[in-house]
Amino acid sequence: MILVAGIPEERPVALVTAALEDMGAAYRVFDQRRVASAKLQLEIGDASAGGAIGGVLTLEQETIPLAEISGMYLRTMDDRLLPGILELPPVAPERLHCRRFHELLSRFADIAPARVLNRPADTGSNHSKPYQAQVIRESGFDIPETLITNDPNAAREFIERIWSSGGNVIYKSVSGVRSIVRRVEQQDLARLDHIRWCPTQFQRHVAGTDIRVHVVGDRSLAAAISSDATDYRYAAREIGVGPEIVACELEPRVEALCVRLAEKLRLPLAGIDLRRTAEGRYVCFEVNPSPAFSYYEGHTGLPIANRIARFLVGELTN
Repeated sequence: MILVAGIPEERPVALVTAALEDMGAAYRVFDQRRVASAKLQLEIGDASAGGAIGGVLTLEQETIPLAEISGMYLRTMDDRLLPGILELPPVAPERLHCRRFHELLSRFADIAPARVLNRPADTGSNHSKPYQAQVIRESGFDIPETLITNDPNAAREFIERIWSSGGNVIYKSVSGVRSIVRRVEQQDLARLDHIRWCPTQFQRHVAGTDIRVHVVGDRSLAAAISSDATDYRYAAREIGVGPEIVACELEPRVEALCVRLAEKLRLPLAGIDLRRTAEGRYVCFEVNPSPAFSYYEGHTGLPIANRIARFLVGELTN
């Protein structure tokens, strides 16, 4: 039995459930919006019981023994922001039930003897871009020249040094919260004092072709993105023209590095952002542990959802 958790209509979730359906796989969907009717009982045996994991999950009046769950695809939103929960006071019984259910689901996903994409504890590396950058470099990829600081003087020195060499600088969030990547302009220097209250990541801009790699188990699928925008995800907003996205083949060496990086981060599902320079150098920016792969699958036809489904049912190597 495969458990899919999230908002069923959200495109990545819908594609995975459709792929499981096409395969004839047994699966159930936990719709977060219906958490009020969901129940989860998690049992962990003591030493004499060998730490066996048991319990039951109840969805829409169906009781599912946890021991029957052999795979999990988790793409859940912040349960505190769910419709019907967000508006409630902190001590409302419905909010407390929702929070407790999601806590137990995360704990079960962390310890379940199942194929899990991805275990919540292992997605924590995404909350710290500095930590993630160290793992990226240890895995064999180059990373951009970077400064993370809340010191306006240090930021100004970094920016002006790179400008003086003819380069450009971008800035973005240090955390795993999505932010729009922007280029530092001359007028931005006047507001550098703002970073005193918000440490910011500055990087030397790397020119080249963006490549998004989706690693699933020990395999990968890649797409090349062409755009004149600083952040191609917002190209239509920034320059009025969306990016061109096409499927591409990775060099075996680069594919092996991507798989190694995902393994080091303990992420059997990972969205890896690379940039290939004109000289053929590959620079890695970050790794997304819950990639919105549907954007790339929709543009290229790459069978990412099918790969995820095949991994969940055990057809692909972990």
